[in-house]
Amino acid sequence: MRINQNISELKPSATLLINEKVIELRKHGKMITHFGFGQSPFPIHKSIVEELKKYATNNHYLPVKGLLALTEQVSKFLLNNQGIDRNASHIFIGPGSKELLYQSILIFEGEYLIPKGSWVSYIPQIKSKGGSYTILETKLENQFKLTAETLEAYLKQSNQQEHIVILNSPNNPTGAVYTEDEYASLAKVCKKYQVIVFSDEIYSQINFNNDFSPSISKFYPEGTLIFGGMSKVFSAGGYRLGFMSLPEELASLSLVYRSLFSETFSCVSSPIQFAGVKAYEYANELKDYVNISSKILHGISAFIFDEFSNNKIQCTQSQGAFYMMIGFETFKEAIQSLNIHTSIELAHYLLENYDVALLPGSDFGFKETELFFRLAFVDFDGDYLMNLTQHDTEIDRSFVQENCPSVYRGVHQLIKFTKELT
Repeated sequence: MRINQNISELKPSATLLINEKVIELRKHGKMITHFGFGQSPFPIHKSIVEELKKYATNNHYLPVKGLLALTEQVSKFLLNNQGIDRNASHIFIGPGSKELLYQSILIFEGEYLIPKGSWVSYIPQIKSKGGSYTILETKLENQFKLTAETLEAYLKQSNQQEHIVILNSPNNPTGAVYTEDEYASLAKVCKKYQVIVFSDEIYSQINFNNDFSPSISKFYPEGTLIFGGMSKVFSAGGYRLGFMSLPEELASLSLVYRSLFSETFSCVSSPIQFAGVKAYEYANELKDYVNISSKILHGISAFIFDEFSNNKIQCTQSQGAFYMMIGFETFKEAIQSLNIHTSIELAHYLLENYDVALLPGSDFGFKETELFFRLAFVDFDGDYLMNLTQHDTEIDRSFVQENCPSVYRGVHQLIKFTKELT
């Protein structure tokens, strides 16, 4: 039997694998801190759940590009809550932004440019179609964000005619948020070299300093495709509803997308799409819910950053989403004396000896020998914390210790590991 070699060489998603492993260990009584899986810990807001119940009997196929009321509501949401002006006729609904990114990767030919420190699925999706890609260097001191200088330096010497860069802000795995100035500089380079941008904005409203995060589309609307969905901001990962938006200048691709969608997933579940309309109305009570969840995540991330920084563990300073990259490069010589030389080996060692699950940086575009890891700080009871937290609640060290025991324990297990190295 022959199968597609591009597919056979893929490995299962790192995030899903680590989640399954932790579940199995916990079944056997192990007290594991799960820093490996990036699922929102908060409950879905009751208004969305009630709308889903209301339309649970709707068993009709909906239009391939999505329910009209939903595409119109997403258009309003983008304008009012992200400052992005996109016509509803150029918005498409799919079974998660992950699938929409994959379908876009299938459609667009060219070399894909991936900043070091990018979501685990971008590269496997490109590999699955036999596409070409290059990982662009980023640095810890810049929170692993791609700079305009790095992008232009690469494009100047590239022999490829077409390029697609994938940007994600707030970022998974670093928690970094691109500023408007950084996006303006990147947009200038993208315009100059006619680069297509896939802007993954799935975490936009989970921003620790503002109501939403900047978008490169403000500075380069004609070349930017925008992706978002319900999984992160609305804590509805299992609903599998995402959206994407084409700019007016690429509207001719609408037929291409509709044709591909019609031959693959056909349409998203109709009850889910009606629930999506309610979500993207973004009523004040729902906006308040998102603000409280962002406040909780901000406080936890600040606690972790302070603890690690005070103990010489490298760490990005998360400004959104629910991740940070942490590093043990300052302990590298001592770690190598344990016959550990890669982030994968160290991830196994930490899980087996310190009961902490992390994802190795090699899954995010880092070299295997770079001892960096993604830490998802969501191993807590989100329902309990939402009921406990008000706008004036202080999410400090004592709050985390008392109400997020697994996070607190895991942080200090990692600190204990570094102490025992010296």
